[in-house]
Amino acid sequence: MAQPDFTGFWRLDSEASTFHGPAPAGLLIKIEHREPDLTQHILATDGAGQERRSIFTCRTGEETISTIGETILRCRTHWQDTNELVIDTVMSRQGNLLRFMDHWSLSPDGTRLTMAHRDDALAGQTVILLRDDSAAARFDDTATPA
Repeated sequence: MAQPDFTGFWRLDSEASTFHGPAPAGLLIKIEHREPDLTQHILATDGAGQERRSIFTCRTGEETISTIGETILRCRTHWQDTNELVIDTVMSRQGNLLRFMDHWSLSPDGTRLTMAHRDDALAGQTVILLRDDSAAARFDDTATPA
């Protein structure tokens, strides 16, 4: 079985998702996945309509370091079996360390991306994204991440 390709434009299914704390009013993600490289362009909207853009990158089998604002992320990514990508991230923020284990999987038809936290600081949080090619217009490559 081939490993999933997460490339595409994704929109939050807020009714199917479970969050710790308040859910974003909107969440769009552009994923570029060419194994071993994975890049997420994230556009999150809060309840007041304020948009925040960020970019997160990782590489399967290697430690990568990203920053989102003033937050430093150390990430290791690996395949569990052949159909689930695990993104193991240690976040350093204001001197505190948090660890997240994000388990990604695609539905058999490739239209639903599940990002589940099972045994980490966000255990029980599951974000469901639906493929949405119409979201491409929201991603302007000239935009600067927050």
